[in-house]
Amino acid sequence: MLKHFCVQTFLLCAFIYGGALHAVEFEVYQSSYKPLNLALLVGSADIYTAQSTLLTQTIAQDLDASRSFKSLDPLSYLLNAKEALAHVDYADWRIIGADVLVLADLVKLEKGWVADVQLLDPFRQKLLDRQKITLEDDVIDRAFAHRIADYIYHQQTGLPSYFSSQIVFVEKLKTGSDLMMMDHDGEGLKTIAKNFSLLLSPDLSPDRTQVAMNIYVDNKPRLVFFNLKDGKTTTFANFEGLNSAPEFSPDGRFVAAALSYTGNSEIHIYDIKKKKWKQFTKNEGIDTTPTWSPDGKWIAFTSNRNGSPQIYRKSLSNGKIIRVSLDANYNTSPVWAPIGDRIAFVTKKEWEYAIATVHIDGTGLRYLATGQRIESPAWSPNGQMVLYSAEEDGKKHIYSVPIWGGEAKRMTPIDMDASDPTWSR
Repeated sequence: MLKHFCVQTFLLCAFIYGGALHAVEFEVYQSSYKPLNLALLVGSADIYTAQSTLLTQTIAQDLDASRSFKSLDPLSYLLNAKEALAHVDYADWRIIGADVLVLADLVKLEKGWVADVQLLDPFRQKLLDRQKITLEDDVIDRAFAHRIADYIYHQQTGLPSYFSSQIVFVEKLKTGSDLMMMDHDGEGLKTIAKNFSLLLSPDLSPDRTQVAMNIYVDNKPRLVFFNLKDGKTTTFANFEGLNSAPEFSPDGRFVAAALSYTGNSEIHIYDIKKKKWKQFTKNEGIDTTPTWSPDGKWIAFTSNRNGSPQIYRKSLSNGKIIRVSLDANYNTSPVWAPIGDRIAFVTKKEWEYAIATVHIDGTGLRYLATGQRIESPAWSPNGQMVLYSAEEDGKKHIYSVPIWGGEAKRMTPIDMDASDPTWSR
């Protein structure tokens, strides 16, 4: 919930939410980028049709979800998989506008499977790359398809892929909150922890073994680690006042969070190995929602030290502080991009919310999407997509939008109240 800036700092909210509603038009960023038209065929022996169908559907779904590809309708193909694998006539694929042709020959081994994957360019009439991807298991699942899609994505874009990544988020129920997990595309939805009276701001550790999160016990906030292997919960902050917005450092050694036991909300850093806290910021304003730079040398955060909530970053080595948000009177919930070049955050002008990104020096502002009560941005592991939650018809949903602009797409079921997403690294 804006990493819960308003829940925890009610004095600011009295100003933010008072008054009449007004409409402001954000200029949402849209590039001229067009996804690559993809033709995909997976061939196999007739008795393995179910396995090849699963691979075809999942790989296409992965690549389409990235917004870098657009799968062509298989009904437009002039050949089936067996015919295409036997002989490649590039003209057959140029005529339907395929920018990329992917042919995969699925073969059953004595133990496991192998997919012989070819990437071809119909317009340059050449084989771009070829690789055999093996599975040492007799059961083909979505994880195997994700590996093949990862290979295709990386070879075509030159970027790291993320189809094997996971998203952790909060589902709000009538009686409390559950901690949820899903695949990058919203599939594989499952509950990983249940029955919290209130659960906020989960953050998945870099090694995916635990989640740092803000829970409430007897109406008092505390920070805990939830172990994904054994389900055990360990408290690491239970101070008087505010305990909120934890985020792991890139190496997993530290957690930055907002604590107020020193007088007002300040950023503190917890050394997991030594089990000790150290204060990082100190001023008369409210500092909250910390986020680490990928190299671990800076922490960006929200502060109202100059009157309104804005984004700042502070060096861990010399204490230098630089303001990042230079537009609008309300900017909060920063999240540093995995490649380090941009910071995503929530902004508001009058009464309209937007998800935005900006270079770390404050230039290059882009508004990616607008909506009601936008909160909790999160980056994909390769920095090409941004998640956020927004309210619709009284419920919150999680959406994704590409950094180059495009339609925001809902990731969670329409009947689920979902918020606070965090993406595995």
